[in-house]
Amino acid sequence: MTGDFNLFDRPAFGDDSDPSAGQERVRVIIFGSKEVVRATIHDLYLKNFRRIESWSPLLPTPDPTVFMSISTEYRIMH
Repeated sequence: MTGDFNLFDRPAFGDDSDPSAGQERVRVIIFGSKEVVRATIHDLYLKNFRRIESWSPLLPTPDPTVFMSISTEYRIMH
C-alpha cells in the first residue's frame, strides 16, 4: 500500500447514498489485528452502539499486522 492513502478524500466505504438535508455522515474507525477489530465490532453491537452491517470489510493498512474497519452512519442534525 502506498503512503498516499487518505480516508477523507474517498467516498464512504459501502455507502453511496445521498443523505437528505439535515443529516450528517459520521464515521468511526477501529484499528488493530483482525481478531481485535472483529471482537470490538461485536462488542459495540452488543452495546447497541453500531449495527454489524454498518462496518466495512477489514481493510489493510500500511502496517501488514494492522487492519481497520470503518462504520459509516448518518445522524439527524437539528
